[in-house]
Amino acid sequence: MSAPDTAHTEDNAVDVYGERFVVPGLDKWLQAIEEDGYVVIPNWLDAERTRRLRDDLRREVNPLRETLPPERTTVRAHNLLAKTRCVDDLVCDPRLLAMAQGVLKDRVQVSAAVLFDLLPGAKAQPLHQDDSIWPIPRPHRPFLMNVVIAVEEFTKANGATRLVPRSHRWHDQAVRQPPDVETVQIEMQAGSLVGWSGAMWHGGGTNTTQESRMALNLNFNLAFLRQQENQYIGVPREEVAKMPPRLQRVLGYQGGYSAAGPGMVDLRDPLVMLDKVHFGYDPKADGMPRLDIHPHPRRPDKK
Repeated sequence: MSAPDTAHTEDNAVDVYGERFVVPGLDKWLQAIEEDGYVVIPNWLDAERTRRLRDDLRREVNPLRETLPPERTTVRAHNLLAKTRCVDDLVCDPRLLAMAQGVLKDRVQVSAAVLFDLLPGAKAQPLHQDDSIWPIPRPHRPFLMNVVIAVEEFTKANGATRLVPRSHRWHDQAVRQPPDVETVQIEMQAGSLVGWSGAMWHGGGTNTTQESRMALNLNFNLAFLRQQENQYIGVPREEVAKMPPRLQRVLGYQGGYSAAGPGMVDLRDPLVMLDKVHFGYDPKADGMPRLDIHPHPRRPDKK
């Protein structure tokens, strides 16, 4: 993978699950999302990583995908972390997690990991807001950050994602459809990324070509909200055990903000309790992990 910006400054340093990273360009990305609701980052993945991603997704996920009615020209595959290991490094990429933390101003977790493949003839998706899955009246704090990585080139002809700039601030309006609102289509090369606030009005475009248009959609939400995809049931426990700790955390195996906060298991970090829990167990037994008691809520470092 290649970082789009080579300027290494401490201004872009951030803690991601206890590790310190310098993320070149982070401040600019967050400013764009704050002001316009979205950011486009070319060359998020290099050509070789993009090629491997495309080939792996087609080989490992295609047999499990379902083609959606009524046109049956938009193909989706949900729960990717249970179906392939080829996206693990993308989901727990520190650049991406730093951006999600910066947008949401708090702990984050992956809410959904989805493959989208627009086949020839796919119709435009109605504009919508992905944070509407939580029935909370607006205005509210940001709940969600969306990311789409172009596995294949995005063009207006093949259904590039449509966004309504600055609509993430239209808290007093219901989503309207074109031509009532003007959209921009995000044309970008394969390997590029577009990220936006979960309140942004958006939708896939129409594919008028004879080629497919594949994309990887990664959504991150606040760690104290329920995820769109149930990662605890959806991803088998034996697969969780194979994952690096940062990905396990992103999946949702995080401790609470405080001793009794959301995510804890018997006042302990859930990762250290994965193989300790059985019906009727004694949380005070010998060999149990120490209590994970913190007197104050723990938050990601803020610059």
